[in-house]
Amino acid sequence: MTKNDILEELTERNLLIENEHIILVDGFEEAFLGITANNPIQAIYDYWVCLDLLIQRDNMDFDDAIDSLNEFIEQDLGNHTPRYIKII
Repeated sequence: MTKNDILEELTERNLLIENEHIILVDGFEEAFLGITANNPIQAIYDYWVCLDLLIQRDNMDFDDAIDSLNEFIEQDLGNHTPRYIKII
């Protein structure tokens, strides 16, 4: 699924209305789970899938991938900062 596919699906399901903002992360489309049910709308990603993408796609070793991902997800992008869930 591409970023445009995600936006189209959200719009078709009336989950994202016109002039509403959402931040989608480039390269983590496979890890996209959905959006928050409350405002502000935030994209939700599977932490473990993001980690696997860094290891498999970007050829990072496990420790470097964890460090990189943790540093990345700590960035504050404002009210619409994506959320990362560690599914058990």
